[in-house]
Order: sequence, then C-alpha cells, then structure tokens
Amino acid sequence: MKDDKKNSLEKYQEYWNIVDRALNEGTNSGYKMAIIETEKILLIVMSDKRIPGKSISEKIKNIEILLENTDKLNYSRAICEKLIKEPGFSVSADETREIVAGYYKAISDIIKMEFKDIAFKEKINFFLQRHFNQFPQKTKKWFILIFLFLLAVFISTETITGQFISEMISNLSQFVFYKLVPMILTIAVTGAVIVGGLYWWKNKK
Repeated sequence: MKDDKKNSLEKYQEYWNIVDRALNEGTNSGYKMAIIETEKILLIVMSDKRIPGKSISEKIKNIEILLENTDKLNYSRAICEKLIKEPGFSVSADETREIVAGYYKAISDIIKMEFKDIAFKEKINFFLQRHFNQFPQKTKKWFILIFLFLLAVFISTETITGQFISEMISNLSQFVFYKLVPMILTIAVTGAVIVGGLYWWKNKK
C-alpha cells in the first residue's frame, strides 16, 4: 500500500473485512459482532488521529463540530453499548447495517480530517488536552500561576495602561511603607509609652 494512502479507509480494510464477514453470517451473534467490531475500528482511528479526550465520548465531543452526523454516531454507539451490557438484546439485519453505516460515516469524516481544517480555537483546545491535561493538578496550577505572573509583568512593562497602573501601585506602596506604616508605628509606640507611663505612675503611688 502506498504511503499517501496511509490515512485512507484502505488502511483499515482488514478490520472492515471482519465486519463484512460478521454481517454475511446472517445471525444475531454475527450482527452483534459486526457492530462491536465497528466500534473497535472507531477507537483505532481515533487513536491513530490522536483525538484528545479521556474517553471515546469525550473525544467525539471534542470533534463533533467536524462530524457531519454526530446524532447518528451517538445512536449507533448507544445500541453497541446495549448489545454489550444486555445479553438478550438483539437487532435485525437492516438495523445492523444502519448502525454500521452511522459508524462508517463518522469514521470516514475522522480519517479525512486534516489538522489544517480545524479552527484555531479547536487547535488550542486539542493542544491543551493532548499535552497540558497530562500534567498533575498541582503542576497545572503552578504553570497557570507562572503564566499569569509573566503576563502581568508583560502588561505592566510593555503597555501604556500597564505602566500607568504600575506607577499607581508603586506610588501607593511607597505611601504605605514610607508614610503610613511609620505613622502607625509611631502612634503605636507613643501610645505604648503613654500607657506604660500611666501604669508606672499608678503603681508608684
């Protein structure tokens, strides 16, 4: 197979062959296997495309804007889940083909998806989920704090508004530490001396 076809549906042909064989059995177990195997193909394709998300539902949510029919895919997946969790649940041949078709359309959309087709907002979201979300929670908080600190420094030094605010804060801090704090300390010391003097005078009597 040629390299330029590595992201085409042909790459997954061996998996679709399993689905076709299961469908051609014409049995309830075959229909069940066809649907479950198609779900597996969806998982493989999403993994190959590195779609971000902790679960398959989250992955679909992250790219639903790029899928033509998310509702049909969600329906197909709901039936697949029922087949797995409810042993007595079954579907007909027509229903199975409709469900597989829902998967097939979504899988085709994902395979054809190119990173350049994703809007800037989604690219940022993808990047954060692929990389940033892998860090421990405390590490994330430190990254955020450092980023906010650097952003504040940048704004305060590189913009007129930031420089104006920085000057105001500087003047306020100078007033507090050079005038207000010494004044409070002076009053406190004076008060302590007066109270101490009165106490000494009273005990002397």
